[in-house]
Amino acid sequence: MKRTAYVLVAVILILGLVTMTNAAVNKYAQAGMTFLKLDGSARAAAMGSASTATIMDAGAMFHNIAGLAHVSGFDVSLAQTSWIADIKHMSAGLAYGHPTWGTFGVSVIKMDYGMMQEAFPYIEGRSDPKYFEQGYVLGREFEPDEYAIGVSYARQVSSQFSFGGQIKVVHQDLFESLIEHEIAGQITVENTQSIRAFDFGTLYYAGWKDLRISMAARNFSSQGKYVTQNFELPLNFNIGAAMDVLSIFRDNPQQKLTVALDWQHPRDYSERVHLGAEFSLMDMLFLRGGYKFNYDEEGLTAGVGLDKAFGGYGVKFDYAYGDFGDFFGSVHRISLGLYMK
Repeated sequence: MKRTAYVLVAVILILGLVTMTNAAVNKYAQAGMTFLKLDGSARAAAMGSASTATIMDAGAMFHNIAGLAHVSGFDVSLAQTSWIADIKHMSAGLAYGHPTWGTFGVSVIKMDYGMMQEAFPYIEGRSDPKYFEQGYVLGREFEPDEYAIGVSYARQVSSQFSFGGQIKVVHQDLFESLIEHEIAGQITVENTQSIRAFDFGTLYYAGWKDLRISMAARNFSSQGKYVTQNFELPLNFNIGAAMDVLSIFRDNPQQKLTVALDWQHPRDYSERVHLGAEFSLMDMLFLRGGYKFNYDEEGLTAGVGLDKAFGGYGVKFDYAYGDFGDFFGSVHRISLGLYMK
């Protein structure tokens, strides 16, 4: 069992090193509804999105659904991200873990883009000449609508292995657009899509210390289509590993240093590596950091967390900072968790 664990960890490390040493950034395709790729947990974001083998509460519905199997009783996760360009990303998850039946959960992701305005290219002879210099004409104001609603189930098959799955409806409304048709003239097209998507995941404790190996596949779906253009959802395959490295030298439940590594194969980008670490003191105070390799803008991450239990109840607070370079600045995330065992 240990030998198998060593082989799996070695494979993940090799994949990670190959990806990190690949300097070229190749965009293979473009995916739609990319808000599905954003972290739904400040803890995961602070650890460089190395979340496949680390998130084991209601927030697992946004990362690796198998982690949901470790929820006992009720667990609630609420998160908000102040994303780039004044965009807000909000997520909420509710899970209930039953000792016999497994864990059930529901999740919601919502995007807030604020108000936008249509823009059309300037066409000589048809557009108002006063717009000639700027090259475009502004139209109506509108507010895009994007959300995803999911239903999840996860179960521990044994003390070492767990699995989970989620089905969700992903909705996008990009307002209506005016299109010139050769015969019908100007027609109105509704740019609305609702697509079913599926997530799957596994989590395996290797039997040595708390080493765990994970796999997650997110956003399996059929194609969407706007007018004549087909698009895919941002399908991601993740393989991850995590472990308290301090336990190698001595077992001390009061102090842990969890190191996590994820290798990601996304549909719309070349391979990426997420590296993160979390130092916990008495399972109450958490200091986190990470780095995301092979990104155009993202890189360094950091954050803190608090977890305080009161008998069978508890509350968690997490904050994450992400560096997006000189152009976009920084991104801030806040998560609040409540649980009852």
